[in-house]
Amino acid sequence: MKTKLVLAFAILSVGIVLTLLKPFSAPRATEPPTDPADPAALELTVESSQESTAKETIALRNAPAQPQDQTPAATVTADLLGRIQWALASANLDDREIVFTDLLAELVRTDPLAAARFAETNSMGYTHDQVLQHVAQLWAATDSAAALDWAATLNNPAERDAILTEVCLQVAESDPAEAVRMRSQGVTDEMPNEGLEAVMERWAEKDFPAALDWALSRAASEQSDLLIARVAYVLSQTSPIEAATLVVEKIPAGDVQTKAAISVLHQWASHDMAAAGRWAARFPEGDQRSRAYSELGNIARIQTPGELR
Repeated sequence: MKTKLVLAFAILSVGIVLTLLKPFSAPRATEPPTDPADPAALELTVESSQESTAKETIALRNAPAQPQDQTPAATVTADLLGRIQWALASANLDDREIVFTDLLAELVRTDPLAAARFAETNSMGYTHDQVLQHVAQLWAATDSAAALDWAATLNNPAERDAILTEVCLQVAESDPAEAVRMRSQGVTDEMPNEGLEAVMERWAEKDFPAALDWALSRAASEQSDLLIARVAYVLSQTSPIEAATLVVEKIPAGDVQTKAAISVLHQWASHDMAAAGRWAARFPEGDQRSRAYSELGNIARIQTPGELR
């Protein structure tokens, strides 16, 4: 009997202990028990997971695009453009001047394409042409090929021609022969181009023999005559007699020769009025001689008595 009581008491004690421990070992209320062997429960879990994933995907697709953080270079470009626009709009001359002394150069170094786009569209005050020209020069100094490609895409024909010339004039500072080659592309003898003549003059200033040979090697045309006239003008600043001979012998009689002769005469008269007058007297009677004497008279009027010879 005592044994039965002891056994009953032991069983009761174990039950009490298990009851006390039950809250700690029971599953959490937020986790409903699922029988892993129950196919319906497994199917429900998969469907719920797929539905949740689908909703998340739709939400991501429909969510508004978030703005991307600007790169450091883009931030610098935006800041420079803002400063340039503010300075160009300023009534202070010093503010506008800094655009051409510092800001445009910094923008071209940072983002030349952004500088080019701004130059094309800028319409602030009367600065459009000035900004366009300055950007062309700056870009050509660092990447002439890219600058030339950009200039060729400009829509305005007159603007395009002027900027192509600016790029080539910049190239001529280091390689005038290459600059003439670049500028001569697309230029035909039937349509003389003043830009090519300007670059040719720069070449003659740096390497006269090479420039003269190139000009004389071209097929006879108005364009080649104009190129020789530019070379003769450069020569007239140091050797007016040789320049006069070049004009007479290498440029056929006509309007181009007359203008070239007057140009040489002007340089000659600035150094030796008497010798220039003797040369002018050899011009054939008519318009050419009249224009030569008129040019000499204009020079004589602006010279001081001590400069007359």
